[in-house]
Amino acid sequence: MIGRVVSTKTKNTATVLVERQTIHPLYKKTFIRSKKYLADDQVGVKMGDIVEIEKVRPISKNKHFRIIKVLGRSLAEIAEEQMKEKAGEVIAEVMPQEGSENSENSENQNVRRSDSQTIRSSGTQSASESSEKKRAKRKKETK
Repeated sequence: MIGRVVSTKTKNTATVLVERQTIHPLYKKTFIRSKKYLADDQVGVKMGDIVEIEKVRPISKNKHFRIIKVLGRSLAEIAEEQMKEKAGEVIAEVMPQEGSENSENSENQNVRRSDSQTIRSSGTQSASESSEKKRAKRKKETK
C-alpha cells in the first residue's frame, strides 16, 4: 500500500494515511476512503513523505505494518518541483540560448554604432528619420 506519513511523534513508529477511491454501490458516485496505519519506521521518514508499507507479523498491539521504502516527498513539494521543471522547459523553448543571443546583440550594437557614426558624419538628418528613431525609442521604453 502507498500512503502519506502524517505523524512521526513516537520512536520507530510513523502514522501513515492511506487513501483509496471507491464507488458507492447504489448511487455510483466515487468518493475517497482513508485509513491510518501505524507502521514500523526503520528507514527514518519525515512528515509528508510518500511511503510504501507492507503487512508483517504484529510488532506491537496496534503496529502490524512496516515501511519498505520512501517514494517521494510531500505532494506540495513534488507538485512544485514538477511545475518548476515544466516552466524551465517552456522558457528554454521560448528564449534562445544565451550564447547566440549575446552574439546577435553585439552584432546589432555594432550596426547601430556604424549607423549613428554615418549620420553624425553626414551632419544633418531629415525630419522623418529623427521622428522614426524617437518612435522606436518610445516603443522600447514601453516594453
